[in-house]
Order: sequence, then C-alpha cells, then structure tokens
Amino acid sequence: MNKESTFRVELLRGAVPAAVALALLLAAPLWQRWLPAPEPAARWPYLVLCLVAAAASLYGSRRRWTLDLGTVSLPVAVGFFGTAMAAWLVLVAYASREVLLRLLPSRPARPVRSEPRVDLVARGAHLALATLAAGWVWQGGNANQSLGWQLLAVVTYLVVLLGLHLLDRQWARLWETLEWREIAGSLALDSIGWLVGMAFIPVVASLGWPVALVPLAALGLLAAETARNLHLRRRAVHQVAELWEVTRAGHRIIFRSPDLAGMVGQVLEECRSVVPFSWFQFELLQGDGGPRSWFAGPDGRIEEGIPEPADSPPALPGVHRRSSWKILGRELKGDGESIARARFWCDPRVLEPTSVELLDSLLPQVASSVHRALLDRRAKHDALTGLADRGVLETHLEAVFSAIRDEGGTMAVIMCDLDRFKKVNDSYGHDVGDRALLRIAEVLEKHRRETDLCCRYGGEEFAVVLDQTNGETAQRVAERLRLEVQRTVFTAKDQRIHLRLSAGVAAYPELFVKDGKELLVLADEALRMAKRQGRNRSLLHLGRGKYRKSDGTVVEAEESTAEPEAPTLFA
Repeated sequence: MNKESTFRVELLRGAVPAAVALALLLAAPLWQRWLPAPEPAARWPYLVLCLVAAAASLYGSRRRWTLDLGTVSLPVAVGFFGTAMAAWLVLVAYASREVLLRLLPSRPARPVRSEPRVDLVARGAHLALATLAAGWVWQGGNANQSLGWQLLAVVTYLVVLLGLHLLDRQWARLWETLEWREIAGSLALDSIGWLVGMAFIPVVASLGWPVALVPLAALGLLAAETARNLHLRRRAVHQVAELWEVTRAGHRIIFRSPDLAGMVGQVLEECRSVVPFSWFQFELLQGDGGPRSWFAGPDGRIEEGIPEPADSPPALPGVHRRSSWKILGRELKGDGESIARARFWCDPRVLEPTSVELLDSLLPQVASSVHRALLDRRAKHDALTGLADRGVLETHLEAVFSAIRDEGGTMAVIMCDLDRFKKVNDSYGHDVGDRALLRIAEVLEKHRRETDLCCRYGGEEFAVVLDQTNGETAQRVAERLRLEVQRTVFTAKDQRIHLRLSAGVAAYPELFVKDGKELLVLADEALRMAKRQGRNRSLLHLGRGKYRKSDGTVVEAEESTAEPEAPTLFA
C-alpha cells in the first residue's frame, strides 16, 4: 500500500466514526421524539457533571481509549438531561482530559511518538457512539424505574465501545498491539463509574442537586489528584531509568575500541535511544587525515560524506500539520577543545522536549568517550596512515590463531612492501614518500573485510591478517592489492611516479606453525623471495623452501633468479 492510500485509510479511520457521531447528535431533535426525554429544571448541574467527568477520567489506563472513571457522570446525565446531552458531555470530558494531560508536568521522560490526531478523533467518536447506544437502551426501556434496563444500558455501552475499538485496531492493522489485560482493566473502570453514577440518581431525585453534586465533585477531585500523583511517580521512575540509561550509554562507548566508522555507529545507536531523528551527521574535527564527516539516513546505514535530506519531514499517518526539520546541532569537546560536531534532523511533530534534555545529558559523556577513543586510537594506530600499529597486529594475530586452532577454520597473513621506497624518499623528499604510504593504506582499507586487520608493520611494510581465508584466496587478494597499487600514478616535481608493490602470503593450517608469529615470519620470507624474484609480484609460501606465483608456477628458494630488468623510477 502506497503512502497516498495509507493516508486515505488513516483519514477514514477518524472521519467515518466522527461523521456518524456528529450526524446523530445533530439529528437529536428528530430521534428524541420517540424517547421519554427528561426536562431538567436547571442547566448549571450539567456543567458541573462535565467538570467531574473530565477530572475523574484523568485516573485510568495509559492507552486512554475509554473514559475510565469519568463515566460516573453518564448515568446522571442520561437520566436528567437525555441521551444527546450525555454524548456531548462525553466529548467535552474526553477533549478536556487530553488537554489536561498535556498540561501536566508529569509526562514520561522517555521520548515517545506523539499520537496521530486521527486516533484522538476516532476515540472521541467511539465514546460518543457508545454513549448514544447506551442512552437509547436506557431511555427506550424507561430505565428510571427499571434497574434491569439500566444494567443493560451499561452492558450496551461496554460492548459497543469494545467492538468499535477492535474494529479500529483491525482496520489500522494494529491487531497484534492489543493488550487484553489492559483492555479488561479499562472496561472495568468504566463499569465502576457507571455503577457509582447510577447510585447518585435516587440521591438527586430525593435530596436535590447541591447535595448530590458535592460528593460527585469530591470523587472527581480525588481521582484527579490520584492521577497527578501517579504521573509524578511515573516521571520520577522514568527519569531515574533514563539517567541510568544515559550513564550506561556513555560506558558502552567508553569500553569499546572501534575504528572511526564503528565509533560513529555507536554514537548513532546511543543517541537514537534517547531522541527520535531521521538524519544524523557526525563531523570529526580531530582525527586521521584531518576533518571527516559521516552521516546516516532513516535506514541507519553509516556512510562517509555529507547528508542531503529532503526539505521537510515525510508525511505521518493521519492528519498532521506541515513542518520543516528541527535541526539539533551540538558540539562535542574534549580537554576544552572541539573534537566533533553532531547534527540531528528531527521531526518537530514527534519531538518531545524531554528527549532534547536527555540528549544534552548524554552528549557530554559521548564527547568524553569519543575523546578517549581518539586518544586510544592515536596510541595504537600509526599517526600517518591511521592503520593499526605493530602491537595491535601481534595481539590480533594471536587471538585469531588461537580461535582457528581451537575451533577450526583457516587464516592467512599478507606481508606487503613498497618497492624502492628509499629511492623516492631520497629523490623527492619525505612528503612524496608519505603520499605513497597513504596511498597504500587507502588500498588496504578499501579492499579489506570487516573481520580483516590491516596495519603498518614498519617503514614501508604493511601486514594484513585475513580470518577464515585459505592461501589460494589470500594470494588472489594480494594480487588484487598489487594491481590496484600498480595503477596508481601521481606527479612530483613535474615527474610521474609509479608505485609498485611486492607481497608474501602464508596460510594456516596449510603451513604447520606453532603460533601466529611464526606465520608472520613465513609471510615475510615469501615477501623477501618476491623481492629477489624481481619485485612487483606476490608469492604464496608452500613450505620447505617452495613458493607459488600468481600464475601457479612454483619456485624454490635455492633456485637462481634472473637479473631483474632495469626498473623505472619507484618501480
């Protein structure tokens, strides 16, 4: 179903019952001719009953699809003012309750999506229709003298209201969201309100309105005060839970050590837990290679670059006002310096003020975590290329080797070396040499999987650890890296510089080794052999002094090698 069809269905959900209820109320002068309508002596008690219904309805379920204890005014209204006036009373009480709930400073702190207006309209219409049905049964059976007809009216109200609610849920395809225990509790409160209200009818008839309305008003005020205290308690519980969640979110970032994109993903995940947003941008001001930016759209997928959201939020189901994005921009600081900027594109129609407060509570911890992660990364990663350093390689290599040895599988190590790197440093300076090393790092990062580790081993040497990869596959990877580097050409001092790469590959358990360090040594042996064979090639270590080229040819370490061709610069 497309968005236009969904919008029409949602609109009909509220429009149809509202139109039916309004038509029946406007036609009241016609159908009341066939009912024994009462003629009240005064109108002011009706206003008091409306206030009592609104106040008493504050105490009830969180779903708010019934009037709960607010039904205490309905029997009195039906008995002394008629069915139509009772239905209008329900609408006034329902609307007043929704307004009062939004004014209470006790809303839960957890960000929640605002209810669509179509739900509010539909629920009010359902209450009016159920009241009309109950009033017709009440007055049609001359219920002022018959307790049986009064009870039947109560049952009619509950059945009609429940039926309309179930029909609405099925129409909206929300059948799985039904909570029968909560439904039973809401209907029970409605029943209690009806029964208590029925008890006030003889009091009004015998003692008059002032005597009867005093306890009714007291009941409404008591219910309202109880509801306020419950809201305050829920708010306190939610605030404690949310603050604890914010603290835990900060710790979850502190105790992880991800790469930069992974760190941005964690920030996205933790911020989304406290504030609803559609687009997200994280701009790192201090990091490898200068400022960098990542973003994520509604699908949550992290990409490097600048976000390009639409001018306004997408349409929501039901009837909503048009609006523009509310962009929350926040600066993250560490040791008094700006380390990053975060931006959140939020839909103002679903954004709660408490969500922004929670975000502002979380971001200082996020900033501290990001700062720690950057410091940790600088300590464990090469400052020039941003790749892991030798210490990280050794730890990771042993962890992968132990897992493969204990659980089975394959692994491989590729050792890479930039050919004739010293010559380009001597001829063109270290700036050009740094550009060459950065290019190698870019190629390694581009072609690695998430489970692979790339590191700068030292100088112009690089190492790649491949998990669940055999020797043949690892050599194909090495060849792909070599060819990618070979296609790189850049200019320095008006001369074209060509990069060349040699690689050695060793795999386990194809080679018998006792630990990961031995596998690294064998990969380095294959690399040295590739250098002796003429450079710009890859060799797979087969053991016992034998190596395989990318074309399948096997060479031995004792075999004499031909004199390499005169190389071009940096070849």
